[in-house]
Amino acid sequence: MEKKILFIDLDGTLLTDTKEITQENLRAIQKATELGHAIVVTTGRPLYSTVRQVEKLGLTKPGCYAITSNGALIYNSHTKKTIFQTGVPRACLREAFDEAVRFGIHPQTYSATGVLCEKDCPEMQYYAKSNVINYEVVEDVTKVLDFDPIKILFVDLKDRSRLERFREHMKDFSERFHLDMFFSCDQYLEFLPEGINKGSGIRFLCDYLNIPLDNTLAAGDAENDITMLQTVKLPCVMKNARPEMYAYGAYITEHDNNHSGIAEIIEKFML
Repeated sequence: MEKKILFIDLDGTLLTDTKEITQENLRAIQKATELGHAIVVTTGRPLYSTVRQVEKLGLTKPGCYAITSNGALIYNSHTKKTIFQTGVPRACLREAFDEAVRFGIHPQTYSATGVLCEKDCPEMQYYAKSNVINYEVVEDVTKVLDFDPIKILFVDLKDRSRLERFREHMKDFSERFHLDMFFSCDQYLEFLPEGINKGSGIRFLCDYLNIPLDNTLAAGDAENDITMLQTVKLPCVMKNARPEMYAYGAYITEHDNNHSGIAEIIEKFML
């Protein structure tokens, strides 16, 4: 059987709503890797959160990689080295944070070891708990960062429409700083460097590994997965995705993320 590579989203796709991995999904991934196929975690999560999931899956052997932060950082899970990294310009942070606060939205960005924010709040606590990640509250994020952070994330746990209005409000800002804006779930609006996304991460990694795109498939559920689904040969959309996402899938799973939809994809197309 020809080697295939599956790019797999975490939240809402591989992970259940309680952020667990089902035994069925684990067994299917193990079977696929034993046959020589590759599984690449492809997520909006930052590296230090992704690494925990990669280790749970046992995807730390030679040839194992992870695309993190929606394509802003790509990681060799075996050598534990970063092979690609970019970031949003530090010069945009102050304005972005101030505008978010005006809208009543929680802004955060990322250091080399965790999340940075300027106020402790339920949104920050929710994000830290669900991603199993550390965070630090500082007076001014622009004064503690000496590099361009991987992204800016805006959180509203109750009202997606407020994030949508904020995205519309920030269009001129995003054009000035060459940023792309998209949702990774209903609660999270992400700002990344223009042209950086899961699709660009897949193209980089396939070129890096000399794997043809004809051998690729992917599974996702949210807006930040669209570029990934558009890039691979066989795009699979989870049953639990928002209905507007179904148009991006050549295959829609019969089972959702809580009932091993990933195992369904692996068994149907890789085993």
